[in-house]
Amino acid sequence: MQTPVPPGGSEPLPDAFARHVAASGILEGATALVAACSGGSDSTALALLFSREARRRAVPIVLFHVDHQLRGVEGHRDARAAADLAASLGASFVFRSFPIRDLREPGESLESAARRIRYESLLALGRDLGPGTLLGTGHTLEDQAETVLLHLERRLGRARGGIRPRRADGVVRPLLPFRRGELREWLLAEGVPWREDASNADERFARNRVRHQVLPEIEARWPGATVRLARAAGALTARLCALDAKTDEALREAGLPLEGPWPRLLLERLGREAAGRLLIRAAGGTGRPPGRAQVGRVLDRLAAGEPSFRESFAGRRIAADRLTVRLTPPARLLP
Repeated sequence: MQTPVPPGGSEPLPDAFARHVAASGILEGATALVAACSGGSDSTALALLFSREARRRAVPIVLFHVDHQLRGVEGHRDARAAADLAASLGASFVFRSFPIRDLREPGESLESAARRIRYESLLALGRDLGPGTLLGTGHTLEDQAETVLLHLERRLGRARGGIRPRRADGVVRPLLPFRRGELREWLLAEGVPWREDASNADERFARNRVRHQVLPEIEARWPGATVRLARAAGALTARLCALDAKTDEALREAGLPLEGPWPRLLLERLGREAAGRLLIRAAGGTGRPPGRAQVGRVLDRLAAGEPSFRESFAGRRIAADRLTVRLTPPARLLP
């Protein structure tokens, strides 16, 4: 995928969006477009822009809305607004409703549960609609910058990167080069209303706190920091995508699963950076990703040729012998 083209200052938003889509190839191969639509400004703008792209490409468009059953009457009004928008665009409308409080996993926050179920249902819709269906979400440049700060706060650092413009499962984020403010200005100029979710102001949620407190303070002290954070996240994410593609190809050629075990020779051939990325992905898939120091220590021991070793690794254990490296469950004390 090519590097996205940033929107021009005086260029009409639909033209800037079309230029970005053409230059980045983010919607390449689409047979249907789905816009995840909460009713808020970002997703409303996405729905309108997707509608134009769908007409140009002669593919169907679907607006998808999830009611989390957390906001009562206001939630019902959000759903009605999304349905009305779909009707005005001549788009199909798919509605899902889930009791998020009842579906939380142990230790999972409401925010995380809502996001998990929202994506699970969005991906299920994509499977129902068939290959080539692209699932758009309204993430903006500010969302990218906020994600960087959240990852730093959670000590995830370089393990996660930023928001990916296009994922292998069909999820796309074509609004990442655009500011939330310019989307709202365009909607106002077009006379298109949107819904305001009062829970987005609740700073008990980590992203809201970053959005309303942390990022504005950083921007006030270092003007332009939001754009620079987003660009840095985009560059890191592109680098991680390249490393992931390299490791996936090596695993595919060797007929090995991501979770291992892996021949030591494979890790050696990948090189230090890609091998480290493989360990992060494998361990992080079932829990918290390992820290940079942990990964570096394991790679150092492998490079030094230690014939065998075991050590703790991201809540699990990593074991190496002369031929193989594997992740194992944590050691358990006998009763």
